[in-house]
Amino acid sequence: MLRQMMGGSSNADRSKKAHEEKVAGQKRARAAARDISSFIGYDAIYRDGIAQVEEGLFSQTVEFADISYQSARKESQQNIFTVLSSLYNYFGADSSVQLTIANVPIPDEEIGNKRFFPESDQDTARYAREYNQILNDKMREGVSNLTRHRYLTYMVGAADVDEAVPKLARIKGDVTDTLSRIRCEAHALDGTERLRAIQSQLRPRSPFTFSWDKISPRSNMRTKDLIAPALIDFKPDGRSDIFKVDKTYGCVLSIRTFGSMLEDHYLANIIDLPMPLSVNLHIQPIAQSDALALVKRQLDWMDKEIIDEQMSAMKKGYDYTILPPELRYSKEEAEELLDFLRNKNERLFVYTGLVYTYADTVEELERQVEQIISVGQGNSLGIEPLYYRQRQALNSVLPLGLNHIDVTRYLTTGQIAMQMPFASLELNQEGGGYYGQSKQSGNLVICNRKKLASPMGFVCGKPGSGKSFSVKREITNTVLAYPDDEIIIFDPAGEYGNLIEAMGGVNVRLAPDADTALNPFDLTDVEGRADAAQLAFKIDAFLALSSAMMAESSEGLPEADKSIITRCVEAAYARHAEDGATPTLTDFHGILLEQPEAEARDIALRYERYVTGALSFFNRQSNIGFANRITNIDLHDLSTNMRVFGMLTALETVRNRMYANFERGVTTWLYIDEVQSLFGHPAIIDYFAKFWAEGRKFNLICTGISQNTSHMLTHERARTMVLNSDFCLLHKQAAQDLASWAEMLSLSAAEKEYIDESIKAGEGLLVAGGARVPIRDDFPKGLLYDLFNTKPEEIAQLKRAKAFNDNARKGA
Repeated sequence: MLRQMMGGSSNADRSKKAHEEKVAGQKRARAAARDISSFIGYDAIYRDGIAQVEEGLFSQTVEFADISYQSARKESQQNIFTVLSSLYNYFGADSSVQLTIANVPIPDEEIGNKRFFPESDQDTARYAREYNQILNDKMREGVSNLTRHRYLTYMVGAADVDEAVPKLARIKGDVTDTLSRIRCEAHALDGTERLRAIQSQLRPRSPFTFSWDKISPRSNMRTKDLIAPALIDFKPDGRSDIFKVDKTYGCVLSIRTFGSMLEDHYLANIIDLPMPLSVNLHIQPIAQSDALALVKRQLDWMDKEIIDEQMSAMKKGYDYTILPPELRYSKEEAEELLDFLRNKNERLFVYTGLVYTYADTVEELERQVEQIISVGQGNSLGIEPLYYRQRQALNSVLPLGLNHIDVTRYLTTGQIAMQMPFASLELNQEGGGYYGQSKQSGNLVICNRKKLASPMGFVCGKPGSGKSFSVKREITNTVLAYPDDEIIIFDPAGEYGNLIEAMGGVNVRLAPDADTALNPFDLTDVEGRADAAQLAFKIDAFLALSSAMMAESSEGLPEADKSIITRCVEAAYARHAEDGATPTLTDFHGILLEQPEAEARDIALRYERYVTGALSFFNRQSNIGFANRITNIDLHDLSTNMRVFGMLTALETVRNRMYANFERGVTTWLYIDEVQSLFGHPAIIDYFAKFWAEGRKFNLICTGISQNTSHMLTHERARTMVLNSDFCLLHKQAAQDLASWAEMLSLSAAEKEYIDESIKAGEGLLVAGGARVPIRDDFPKGLLYDLFNTKPEEIAQLKRAKAFNDNARKGA
């Protein structure tokens, strides 16, 4: 039996050695290739993104999003470290991993000339034109004008691609699930995306023009033929430490040594350099049994060295207990490593660290290389160019998963996980809107709320902090970027009217003297939906309305009142079931008076003022339509109590509109200013929380706007709403509100400084999913500024100027 086991082990070792020799031969063939196509380090890439790197080796690349790490709390940083450690430990000895963080420059032709918003709509063309000019001017202000990508490429062995697909699919699922634990979104690149990523490193200055239509048996073209450069010179001007690709010069450097203690900011300081570069970490896991055997052999060798040293000392009459410091420290490190491998869930990896940068001239490239080496030295990293190995190094920095460079060392799981791929956070989501500039880099902060797992959100800040300006800016983003989406605003202060009119929207005024009306019973837009579901939600709405008007205690409506209101709402709909008419408050009030309970008469008495008299304008059939895609519901002429009643009634109308829009594939955007007024009673909170949760399923993107949030966040349901919202834009906060947000979002000391009393108007912290970006916004004066502005003195000045011009025209 023992012989059989030994024979099996020997066969496995021979097979492994043969495979390693085969791969080494393939690497040598790449390095010796005489044509560029044969040199590029893969054989084929399929439409699903899987690449055959070499015969029997297949890889896949996952791109993962940025998250806030450097400014996060210690507890959050520890959690991220733990998750990354588990991610690296997941990979087996039969696979290999490549981590790539690439700073890719925005093409020169785009800087200052990018079209952020279409200018085709006649009503908004002049605003889109000015907005595009403003953002292009701000784009030039960016420190780096780089886009950052983070890739994880993993490679497995397989006889063919059919065998590789399920292996890679399983790894992809496990990788994305692991990263989701730190709110880091990840997705596997398809073939086109992967080729774009490869070309961005292979031909960094060339436009990406690849198309699968160009690949066919008749054309005899391969994917690499369409992304390959025309020229690669690995000895430009006789140099051995740089290379030239077309008209661009590049250099790959190796991370050779580390300081005695690894710090989590080492790589971040390199990644944050304002230059095009990529950092690549090649990680080859070692089987635990092999790792233990390796460390034990090192310890055995050290023990032999120690015995030899002691015998030599005794012969010379020295104290044999005194050992050379280097040998003593090495023995201690090896013993510590053995303990980590045995008892602390650590694994051993073969590690290669590479830094790649490129420039248009040799002089510029040399400055960049010197800067990288200098930053490395300042962080106790020994970084050196790879002389005479740039040919192999170029293939090693392509996100393919195979390391062609033989400069390796052993690192443990913790030492690799400590090399964080997250530096200063940049947020630039395709199709998103402008929210400011990064306070760290000056680059534009572009967020697409539709890409967030839960696009619901809040915008909060003290009066004068830039809160309303930010909301108006986002509304404009939405109007210009999504011409089919509908936008509805609840405007308690009457401050959005000018913006809505300028964007071609309509203002609906709710007031005792207005012609417009909203019926709380209205179900016009959702006649086709299930009656039971509609009735249940309508009952919740009336309980909330009743809570708002009755000013009950913090315990909420008595159970008897709830039962009576539920019974009467059902009866109101039942009474008109045959004639198909919509009930009104008159019907509800009359049914209340018919009930035998004394409580019913009390409820009817409280509703009476809304049925007859000056406040009865909700006791009519709805005449508000949503023919226009932008609607502002102006509530500023209502008293405080009536305003909440109006908001809740309007929410029911919006809910019906949300259903109708969902059926036709339209997203509904809802903005609720002074949202804290809806959290004054448990029944209202319950109703609004249900609305908030249900809306996410029906393409509703809801934004609550508030200046005082500490009271709101004392309610458990309100806190749940915030925690289930992936978007928060926080401006300057009062001390009590700051403490509430810090506790709610687990803000670090650095993040709290971004929203404390010291910041200027327009500055703040944008929380979008796992991203937390400090922002600033010095928006220039012009047409848009006048629409966004809420400063009383500047608005008064504009009104005086307008009145003067109007009088001048009349006089003429």
